Amino acid sequence: MLNTQESIDFFKNLKESLSAKRFSGYQMGGSELDAFAKYLWNIQLCESLCPSFQLLEVAFRNKIHSQVGIAIKDASWILHQHGIIYPEEQETIRKAKENLNIAHCPVTEDYLVSEMKFGFWTSLLNARYERLWPKIIGDVFPDMPKLSRTRADASILMNGVRKLRNAALHHHSIWHWRDLKDRHNQMRLMIGYICAQSASAADQIDRFPVVQSIGMGECQKMAAKILKSVQKLE
Repeated sequence: MLNTQESIDFFKNLKESLSAKRFSGYQMGGSELDAFAKYLWNIQLCESLCPSFQLLEVAFRNKIHSQVGIAIKDASWILHQHGIIYPEEQETIRKAKENLNIAHCPVTEDYLVSEMKFGFWTSLLNARYERLWPKIIGDVFPDMPKLSRTRADASILMNGVRKLRNAALHHHSIWHWRDLKDRHNQMRLMIGYICAQSASAADQIDRFPVVQSIGMGECQKMAAKILKSVQKLE
């Protein structure tokens, strides 16, 4: 890398955009160019996880919504007040209804289910809902091994996925996670436990294994190409 004024300005502006502290987390004693390559690789890793996140979240929320409705004999339970739902989750539902009203969307069952965040659905796996799960767990996770098909085990797995999801979708650094591959496998496992058809779709569109296995080599080339484009070479 030539130490041109253009390259100096490039990294100065990049650090201002990302914040110097954030950029230093990618640099970790290496060159600025390597840090930029890691940043690009992190973007690709996060992006490659999104299709499986979507398949999991949509399948999980629809399965749990329908099965809770069957268990309490109210298919539109999310629109109503039920004693089985604790105050914390009731408040989350109330805020979601409020958001729909502000957005001038109808407060219908379908709109509300899609409005609820992933954290709401995973919160229904908390210990305080222990009495609910024996009634629904076999239908929410039909392909989960029976010996480990418990609310507690499902909660551990799903909350592990939630941590990865939140980090990736909020643009956090995940490239250095030692258990990143395991967390991805855990997400794919949960998709399969919920819906075999969604798991088949994930087989076709999940690019994470390839992106991770290639590593940051291609991103190093990309970073160098981007930097070269801003340098005024003779």
